[in-house]
Amino acid sequence: MRVHLSPLLIPLAAVAVWTHTASQLTAAYMSVTVHELAHLLAALCIGLCPDSITLSPFGAHLILKNKIVRSIADEIILYAAGPLINGIIAAVCAIMGFTGLYRINAALFIINILPVPPLDGGIILKRIIAYRLGLNISERVCAAISFTAGAVFFAMALYGAYTGAINPSMFIMAIFLFGSAVTGRELYNVDFISGLSAKKRSNRVKIVVIRDQRDRFAAVRGISPAYTTIGLSRSPDGDIRLIDEPELIFQILN
Repeated sequence: MRVHLSPLLIPLAAVAVWTHTASQLTAAYMSVTVHELAHLLAALCIGLCPDSITLSPFGAHLILKNKIVRSIADEIILYAAGPLINGIIAAVCAIMGFTGLYRINAALFIINILPVPPLDGGIILKRIIAYRLGLNISERVCAAISFTAGAVFFAMALYGAYTGAINPSMFIMAIFLFGSAVTGRELYNVDFISGLSAKKRSNRVKIVVIRDQRDRFAAVRGISPAYTTIGLSRSPDGDIRLIDEPELIFQILN
């Protein structure tokens, strides 16, 4: 597994030394790194292969070579591991009187457990919705949540600026969530790949009426491990026929 260090860490460290905040910065990065290592351990436990960890001024980010998770329980384990370890550390630090580490880890726990994509809690919510209702609905619901949360943070930031208590982090969080609402679509449909490569996790069947090519595309995009997609079409002579998932894909490719 590769570890990437962003060049922007150098000016960040210089500013921290200049402003005498190096100890706080070190504590914050230690907490963020432990957060990502917890995700890494969870990924290894459920059979995923890590590719790299990137450290930047915005925190640490784990990249996986594969994202095909076989159950919703494994999804929750993967994304809940980071906030959970921060919550445990915060509890220990509160008992031992380490106020600084307590505040950092408590903040990381509270922020990341929020059901707002792309935070860990939001990804868990997105995966649960995707497993139950498919990726299309999941993406629309989570984009709406991210946009609404961004609007709330932006309104709070404006109110703070109006009252003289300017908080730049509120503006940054609002921009971050607005960006997630616009660009949060997955590069590839994990449900689609998992639905074709693994045994279905339930006996649920989703019937889709196929009238034209647009319906076929919608049916294929809705393939999920939560149910088996069956197309229902009428031939020119009036006969009703059922189309399974592989045939739906074949019809689109041809």
